[in-house]
Amino acid sequence: MTKSGLNKREKTLIFIALLLLLIYLVIQFAIYPLFNRYVDSVQERIYLTTEKAQVEADIANLASIEEANTVANEKFERIVQEYPLLIPNEEIDRILTDMCISNGLKPTALRFTDSFGVPNSSDQKDDQYLFTVVVASMSMTGRYDSMVKLIDDVADSQFINISNLGYTVNNSTSGDEETANITMAFELTFINP
Repeated sequence: MTKSGLNKREKTLIFIALLLLLIYLVIQFAIYPLFNRYVDSVQERIYLTTEKAQVEADIANLASIEEANTVANEKFERIVQEYPLLIPNEEIDRILTDMCISNGLKPTALRFTDSFGVPNSSDQKDDQYLFTVVVASMSMTGRYDSMVKLIDDVADSQFINISNLGYTVNNSTSGDEETANITMAFELTFINP
């Protein structure tokens, strides 16, 4: 009776086949997933390192941005102290009339001739102006020294400038006091609300 057993060569081949199958299964289900996780973690580390550098740069810039913001706020506060908010034409009329009367001049006419925005930068849109300049032309009568006082008052003002001045001696004056017809164009600069 012959024994139907496997010879040594067949056993060796089966052992090698089982060993190769075991190696394949270990590689396929253990090593490849671990390797893929390793590659993913390396890529994630690179991404996080880049993000960390960006956040650190942003934090470093934050101090300079806060400083620039503080400087801009201080500058705006100084501007607000120098220039009033935009007011209606009736209020402008009252301001100019009071200045003339307080300096001994008699206002005869006031006309608003123009109004325009002053841009902060060249790429600014028309409706985003920080300043508005109102131009008003005023006629008045009075003496030369009163006119000089008015010019001095305007020079002391931060938001009013004289852009045009006309002075004509009035021939119909009586007595020693010489009066004149005076025309001044005022530019008043206001902050847009």
